[in-house]
Amino acid sequence: MLTKAFIPYKGYYSTPFARWQGSLANVNAIELGANTSKRWLEQKNWDSKMFDYLYLGITIGQPYVFYGSTWAAHM
Repeated sequence: MLTKAFIPYKGYYSTPFARWQGSLANVNAIELGANTSKRWLEQKNWDSKMFDYLYLGITIGQPYVFYGSTWAAHM
């Protein structure tokens, strides 16, 4: 099956969803995003209290997604 399939040079594309099928398959995206944002803000020496609102857009359902923005802000 697919023995003659190939990807032409510079003709490949990976969707953002591909990463969730690999090593990050069991990682909660909300926790990952919150922890990454926290580290990034700390590296820039920015205070997270400078933000008044948090908008969360998510395409893949996650546990606790209904409260995702407040949960992420708390982390």
